[in-house]
Amino acid sequence: MIAHQVIFSIGTNIGDRLAYLQEAVFAIQKQIGTVKQVSAIFETSSWGFNSMAFYNIALLVDTLLHPTDVLEIALSIEKELGRKRKEGVGYEARPIDIDLISYDDLVLASEKLTLPHPLMHKRKFVLIPMLDLEINWKHPILGKTLVELLELCGDDEAEILRITPFPR
Repeated sequence: MIAHQVIFSIGTNIGDRLAYLQEAVFAIQKQIGTVKQVSAIFETSSWGFNSMAFYNIALLVDTLLHPTDVLEIALSIEKELGRKRKEGVGYEARPIDIDLISYDDLVLASEKLTLPHPLMHKRKFVLIPMLDLEINWKHPILGKTLVELLELCGDDEAEILRITPFPR
């Protein structure tokens, strides 16, 4: 079987943020696939609402799983780590947020999953950690590299600081 390359964006802004990131990475390694790279940790001001700053990372994973299975497991990991999804519209503070950004070069739009993530190119807190992975990734719909997406992003709301390498 051929492994599929998956990119995750993971964020947390309540509780022990570092511990939540570590637990999410370990759970992804155990349940989804081989963690190939983890970006540095970036501290990002909250986006779309007022709250404590987030810790954000990007993760490159090789998996043998189908994309919908990857999503379902990521959602179950969030739940295991205390995430309670908000009813209705808007953003809120959360112990963990695991977004499936891409799965190979797959373009998918279903009721459950859209790939690549439909808002990833508009969010510096996704793009900057992805750049840290040093991957040669191109948006399969927009045809733009990460550097080009960042230049076009226009997300001036979030302040992002690289704070530390991810602890191994």
